[in-house]
Amino acid sequence: MMTGIARADGRAYYLDWVRIIVILILVPFHSAITFTTVGDCYIKHPQSVPIVDALLGPMSSWVMPLLFVVAGGASFYALQRRMWWEYERERRLKLLIPFFAGFLLIVPPMTYLGARFNGTFEGSLLEFFPRFFTSGAAPKGYMNWGHFWFLIYLYTFSMILLPLFLRMMRERTRASIVHASAILEKGMWVYLVAVPVMLSETLLRPFFPTFYNLIWDFANDTLFLALMLYGFLFVLNGRIMDNIQRIRASSLLLALALYGVSVGVQTAGVAKSLSPAFPAYDVLMLLAWILAAIGYAKQFLNRRFRFYDYLHTATFPFYVFHYLPVTIAAYFIARSDVNVWLKYLLIVAFAYAATFALYEIVRRVSGVRLLFGAHA
Repeated sequence: MMTGIARADGRAYYLDWVRIIVILILVPFHSAITFTTVGDCYIKHPQSVPIVDALLGPMSSWVMPLLFVVAGGASFYALQRRMWWEYERERRLKLLIPFFAGFLLIVPPMTYLGARFNGTFEGSLLEFFPRFFTSGAAPKGYMNWGHFWFLIYLYTFSMILLPLFLRMMRERTRASIVHASAILEKGMWVYLVAVPVMLSETLLRPFFPTFYNLIWDFANDTLFLALMLYGFLFVLNGRIMDNIQRIRASSLLLALALYGVSVGVQTAGVAKSLSPAFPAYDVLMLLAWILAAIGYAKQFLNRRFRFYDYLHTATFPFYVFHYLPVTIAAYFIARSDVNVWLKYLLIVAFAYAATFALYEIVRRVSGVRLLFGAHA
């Protein structure tokens, strides 16, 4: 095994911990969207909270993209241990089945609560179910796939990239890739990977804002495909990942500086006038956050800490279930007379407790585990 190529004789715990932490913070993140004008959620607080708006907007650009980088890195290790058809079967069972189960069973109740909250529907949940599937796609109709967009995107991109991944893993091709990517092993030169994505975002994002409909979502498709490919490359050439670990502090400082400027621009109300530069700027910021997160995780979290086994198994069904308790809590709390910050804390607390409770119930029911990804 040549130097610079990742080994498969140990688990990359740091990638697992990044995935675990990102998925766990989705509860406070998605709960906060309720109190903003940014992002899509089923229940919006009657008045947005400006400080949450300013802080959450820039953050929303890198949270989910980070998971695509992790998925790319994880694909390398998966293909080291499995044949390609085993990888495809594992992706199908882990992603497609929960996607359809969530789309059919979880998204309609969330959409129903949103329709009731906004006064666009007054009937029962049973009456709403056929309306969900026959009214057309959102925003004109009710049909949407909610947060399950991530699962169908991840499965689709895994299949698109699979032939390339297999070719990259051939011994001669791997050696060529390691040689060609050597510049990325040296300090901040790793940020060169931002250049093609900055170009694609600048060209595509104005015409394809965030739709999450997969087919006509060319800006997101290009971004997420690139990030998955980068995650695979970073792990394949282990020296790039070592470099990401070394420059973690510089990446964090860059991310904080870019984030601070972005928050300041939004707070000052001049974001619209600077919008042509935002796509490229956002790419640099999201990459800085991603490299900082991975670098610090590799430095401090590359171990099998306590609760790893439980959380490693729980986080996927946690992702599947978490938005339903957030929506239920927001439906009953958003219009109450409670202080806005207390509302937020109540939504977060309820969502964490209810999501883990749902997981504990589902993982004990053999016929249901597979539907919601609680089988492994």
